[in-house]
Amino acid sequence: MSWFAVAAVALLAVATPASEIERARVLVESGRLDEARAVLEKTVVEPALAGESLVLLTRIAALRGDHEAGVDLGERAIELQPASSEAHYWYAVALRQRMSAVSTLKAMTLIGDYKEELATAIRLDPKNLAAREEEIGFLLNAPGIAGGDVDKAKPKIEELKGLDWRRGTLMQVAMLRGNGDTGGAIKALGELLARFPEDHEVRVALAITLQEAGRFREADEQLERLLAVEDASVRLSATYQLARSRVLGRYEQQRAVALLADYLARLPANAPDLPPAAAAYWRMGQAHEQLGQIGKARECFEKALALDPGNEQAKKSLKALPRG
Repeated sequence: MSWFAVAAVALLAVATPASEIERARVLVESGRLDEARAVLEKTVVEPALAGESLVLLTRIAALRGDHEAGVDLGERAIELQPASSEAHYWYAVALRQRMSAVSTLKAMTLIGDYKEELATAIRLDPKNLAAREEEIGFLLNAPGIAGGDVDKAKPKIEELKGLDWRRGTLMQVAMLRGNGDTGGAIKALGELLARFPEDHEVRVALAITLQEAGRFREADEQLERLLAVEDASVRLSATYQLARSRVLGRYEQQRAVALLADYLARLPANAPDLPPAAAAYWRMGQAHEQLGQIGKARECFEKALALDPGNEQAKKSLKALPRG
C-alpha cells in the first residue's frame, strides 16, 4: 500500500467519528432524537468528541423535558467545553426546567446559576439568538422577586430585533400579550405575516392572539389555511387551535369534538411543541359539557387526569360537573 493510501485510511479513521457528530446534529435538528442519542452514546466515549457529544446530549434531554439528565449532562458538557456558548445555553435550559419542577424555595437557589449560564452563553457568542430569547423570556415571565423585569426586557428585545427582526418582533409580541395589549400584538404579528407570508409559526401565533381578543372567526381564517400545509406538526397545531376557538367561543362544539378526536388520533408519542393529549381531552370534555353531554364530558375529564394527574384545569372542570 502506498504512503498516500495509508495516509488516506488514517485520515478516514479519524474523520469518521467526527462526521458522526454532524450526523447526530442533523438528526436532532430534524427531531429524530432517539436516533441521534444512539449515535452520541457511541461518540461520547471518544475523548476528542466527548465534549461536543455531551452538548448535544444535553440538548436532547432538554428537548425531551428531562431536566434531571439535562442538568447532569450539562454540567459535564461545560466542564469539557467551557468556551462553548451552546453548552452554557442548553445547560441553562435544563436548569430552567428543573426550576419549574421543584418547590419555589428550591427553585430560588437555582436562579443565580441559571442567569449566570445564560449571561455566559451570550458573552461567548452575542449572536446566540436562542440564548437571547431565553433571557428575554425569563425577564418577561419570572416574578419580580426572582428577577423578572419587563423594563429590562425592552432594550434586549430591541437588540434582538437588530440581529434578527423576526425573532425580536416575536419576543415583542410576547411582551405585548403579557401586558394585555392584544391589539398591539395583533398589529405586530400582521406586519410580520405581511413580510413572511409562509411563516406558519407566525400565523399560528396570530390566530392564538386573535382568540385572546375574542375574534374567533378571524382566528379560524388563519388556521384553516394551515390544514393543507406539508408540515404535519403545523397541521396538528391548527387542528387543535380550531377546536380551541370553538370551545372558547361556544360555537360549533360538535366540530370541536371531531377536530380533537382527529388530533388525538394523529398526535405523535413525543411531540413537546404540541399540546399534550391531556389538554386535548380536557378541551373535548368542555365541548361535550357545552353540548349537554355530561357523561361524555366526565369521561374526557377523567382521561385527562389519568394522563396528567396534576392537571388543575381538568380537576376543576370535573368537580364542577353536575352529579348524576
